[in-house]
Amino acid sequence: MRKLLLGLLMALLVNFSFSQEIESLDYCNCKDKIDQAAPVLNGKFERRCNNVLIEQGQFINGQKNGDWITYSKKGKLIRKVGYKDGRLHGKVELFYVNGKPKVAGNFEEGQKTGKWTYYTDKGLVLMEGNYTINEPVGIWVINDKKGKKAVTQYDYDQKKYIVNTSAPLLKDGAIIQNENTEEWYILRLPNLKYPAATGPLGGYGFANYMFAALMEVPLNIWDTYLYQVYKITYKISPGNSVTFESQPYKTPLPPKSLDFTLLMLTNPAPRLKRVEHSALQHELLEYKIKEALSLMPPWIYNGEPAIDVYLHYGINDHLI
Repeated sequence: MRKLLLGLLMALLVNFSFSQEIESLDYCNCKDKIDQAAPVLNGKFERRCNNVLIEQGQFINGQKNGDWITYSKKGKLIRKVGYKDGRLHGKVELFYVNGKPKVAGNFEEGQKTGKWTYYTDKGLVLMEGNYTINEPVGIWVINDKKGKKAVTQYDYDQKKYIVNTSAPLLKDGAIIQNENTEEWYILRLPNLKYPAATGPLGGYGFANYMFAALMEVPLNIWDTYLYQVYKITYKISPGNSVTFESQPYKTPLPPKSLDFTLLMLTNPAPRLKRVEHSALQHELLEYKIKEALSLMPPWIYNGEPAIDVYLHYGINDHLI
């Protein structure tokens, strides 16, 4: 009898360990599977839409671990990043829909290292430079949108500009392709004024441009309504090393706040859906926002060690 009971117990444990929680997103024909959703995310995560693998990775006690890989809805590789205990670790590889590289860089346990290159959709260099233990070093260059002419050059060793003209910017109404859906959206940009103190290389406007380029719009959010504000608290060292904390923000914004925006219109109203996004979907989105912020270009310290930026993530909602 003891052997029988022990066998039954082991069978139950095996079945439990391999069980998965499934969240069906019928409005976009997607299914999310994870070993454990609460109290923290644990185990293997997988998203399939129209039976196509879209994303896969692993959580351990609420932290991403190992390789996280994302594909477009047509199965094209668009993102591969590594994690270790919740910190980015290893190669960063982002791609455009056409297969051209978008970003190439490297992390060591959350610290940016080595050469980082950001590309245009034609495969030309938009921006490049080097890090040593999360501190930008040497000369960083921002080229024009065609990747041909240096419009900004900053020497982090000498702490001075070599060239300082306008970095590439997106315009209100720009039409951009989203890698996840392979569809196009209209970007809405408010007329924001940015200070010129401690801030991202190329200015806050260029940083907004880069965030729009680096942030994913997953299939489960595309063609729905969503608006969320996040408070991003940056800490910048005199050596230009940057860390940040991010959290959803519900209260009214302070006066003269610094803002990053990703506000977009994906389709006309008749094609949009009113969806109550689940707690899991909001949590997964927060991971993506933190990842995009981690991939952003370097900052330039100018006497301010801490700065709050309010990030507006709006899909078909709260558009200007």
